[in-house]
Amino acid sequence: MLRQLREVCCVASWAMLAVMTCSGNARDNGVIVKQIQETIAKVRTIKGHSMARAGAAENLADLTKGIDPRRVDDKTLADLVSLLAISDDSVQFWVAGSLGNLGPRARAAAPKLLEILPEADCRNGALTSAPAIREALKRMGVTPPPRPNCNLIGG
Repeated sequence: MLRQLREVCCVASWAMLAVMTCSGNARDNGVIVKQIQETIAKVRTIKGHSMARAGAAENLADLTKGIDPRRVDDKTLADLVSLLAISDDSVQFWVAGSLGNLGPRARAAAPKLLEILPEADCRNGALTSAPAIREALKRMGVTPPPRPNCNLIGG
């Protein structure tokens, strides 16, 4: 009888811990979504091709790493996708990474990612946004197209 009581108490303790962890994560996710929204606004307001803008975009990728993608509302997702219109390749790199972190939840971004991918593929440089865009598409469940012939695109 005492052994059964201990087992019940142990199971109840683990259940309480699981509930507290889940509710804590939900609260943390809400804070993170607010931080994502604030950082999106920051990326938009920093003008020019600055390190500050790239740093803010990098922060988006960090913020989306551990979040439950279901917690990101449609408006925040649309705002995140809209940042891909910024022609700064470093911003596109980090925004693509952010969207990739959200996986299939960010699938609405696939058309825009596919639109900017050919230009990104043909950019010169040791590191461009193309690998991040391709990885984001894969994480969303979208097969990226083969690399284009950059001589035909003019890159």
